Order: sequence, then C-alpha cells, then structure tokens
Amino acid sequence: MFSDRGWILKAAAALGLLAWLCADARRRIAVEHPEIERVALFTEALRGREFHLWARRVHALEPTGFQVNSSVGPMHILSSLRPAVGDRVSVVARATGPRTLEAISVQVNEGFAWKRPLNYVVSILTLIGFLWIVRGRFRWRIHEGVLRSKY
Repeated sequence: MFSDRGWILKAAAALGLLAWLCADARRRIAVEHPEIERVALFTEALRGREFHLWARRVHALEPTGFQVNSSVGPMHILSSLRPAVGDRVSVVARATGPRTLEAISVQVNEGFAWKRPLNYVVSILTLIGFLWIVRGRFRWRIHEGVLRSKY
C-alpha cells in the first residue's frame, strides 16, 4: 500500500473515493437544504423548510421585500430589510408559498465584487509561494517513485 508500485492505480482509486464522498455529501445536504428552485413548484412538504441563498444579486424591490433570480425565474423574499437593487445578499429563508420565501435572516455582502476575486488571487499567490519554497525538498524521478523525499 505504501510502496510506489501501481501508484497510478492508487491515485485513481483515491480520486474515485473522493468523488464518491463529495457526491454522497451533496446528496445528503440536498435532502436537508433543498435548492431554491424547488419553491417554484410549491408543495406542503416544503412549507417551513429552510433554504440557504448565498451571494444572490437583488433583482428588484417590492413593497414587502425584494426579488432574486434563480434558474427558473424570480423568487420573492419577504423581508423588512430592503437592500438596493444590484446588492449581493445571503439569506436564510422559509418557504411560504409558490416562488415566495420569508426571510429568517438577511445579510448584505458589502464589497462582494472586489473581495471575492481578491480572495482567489491571494490564495493562488500563497500556493505558488509555498510550492516555490518547498521545491527543493522533493525531486521528481518517475523511475524512482513519485515525490520521494531527498532525506
């Protein structure tokens, strides 16, 4: 198991198990917290279920709240907080009817347009810096094994 024999098969098996784990986690989370698109075809089974919307752009304001877009059309969020059109909001809401959710909590994500790309840039630069620092620690000689330590 810990030798370099069949390392490609071992790497493929590890990636396959990781993919299965991710798919299983996504399935289990979808049962507990369904996608917002399910509210378009509202049933009583959805009433009171919590929906988590992350960084959705406010599409329009309404007298009772605001609208966000989804892949099946606009969804109405009932809320006393009225963010500006174009703001990004994160919402925890309860389904109350077809295409209608009642907000439990609303957070306006200030600076989302520049903070998220900056986060990716800093993460990538950190990874490149780390790999540059440890580049001498490992050597790559396929015939001797993969990432075998010099020491």
